[in-house]
Amino acid sequence: MARERPLEELLPTVAEYTIDLDFEDFIQGERPMVLRGLLATDDDEHTEIAERYIDWAVRSQSSDGLMAYGSIDVVPEWDEHRIFRPIPDAGAVAVLALEAYENGGPESYLEACRRQFEYLHEDAPRSEDGGITHHMDDIELWIDAIYMMCPFMARYGQLADRPEAIDEAVDQILVHDKHLRDPYTDLYRHIWREQPNSYPDGSLWLRGNGWFATGVLDTLDYVPEDHPERDRLEELVTDHLKSMADYQDASGFWHHLIDDDTMYLETSGTLQYAYAFTEAVDRGLLDEEYREVAEDAIGAAKTVVTPDGAVQRNAAMPGGPEAPQAINLYGQGWFLIAGERVLEADLDV
Repeated sequence: MARERPLEELLPTVAEYTIDLDFEDFIQGERPMVLRGLLATDDDEHTEIAERYIDWAVRSQSSDGLMAYGSIDVVPEWDEHRIFRPIPDAGAVAVLALEAYENGGPESYLEACRRQFEYLHEDAPRSEDGGITHHMDDIELWIDAIYMMCPFMARYGQLADRPEAIDEAVDQILVHDKHLRDPYTDLYRHIWREQPNSYPDGSLWLRGNGWFATGVLDTLDYVPEDHPERDRLEELVTDHLKSMADYQDASGFWHHLIDDDTMYLETSGTLQYAYAFTEAVDRGLLDEEYREVAEDAIGAAKTVVTPDGAVQRNAAMPGGPEAPQAINLYGQGWFLIAGERVLEADLDV
């Protein structure tokens, strides 16, 4: 029988496999996950690689303020979007630029983040009720946006003493919740379109729900305790996580479509929930018994790491019901992010 490798041994193996990948083979929306994962390892070489990509993203900021290569992804294999032009995704690298700035980076990083926030706050197209559209071609709210832009705006608001940025982050969570939460399960649909009022993808997609859970928790780091909507955000994420615990497979994974047990067991979303349940228990939002959910999740993810460090069985782009499985930056990044977090919390892994 093969020896089960401890998490402390797997993390550097996964990191080494990751840095050998060509990040340019993946869309820019994937890169922030792996950059955050490399930063989480607190390794000088990994930090240098991550900061180099962060610097490139800042330097390629578009004239209207969008970071990360102007936030344009050419994805020729997608049927719906030959050129995918996401708006919130740039925030996921902008929040890393804030971290780099706080760790001694140049003043230009903070200036770039100011321009990025002001584009989102003042210029980005919106739904009638204020939701920032996910891409430029239609007014659509995607659950992904909670993670991609809300922690950035809240962190920028705290750092730059601009409370309107924190308010914007909170407002975006609430308007996305309004359109995408299924009231019967407290799980989240993938995409709502304003005209016509419809769901181009109404599936309860695992990684999409993970974007909600991790995005709200990370945003709460920067929302003041006395903010009038803080309790509501905590309630939303707590109710969601309690529901998610009921859907966890006995293996420790969740299914790619949460409520469909005929779908494959998916790794990147499972890792997001290892992180989210750890965070929620540490914050006192969930009882201690929910640590077992996180332990089972990280234990399951360990079983699909190859000897050379590839994290397998992740939903490939563009997500949603028909996404095939792949080795990608989501899996690599979230293994590093979640793995380091559960070690910090001293879980039984």
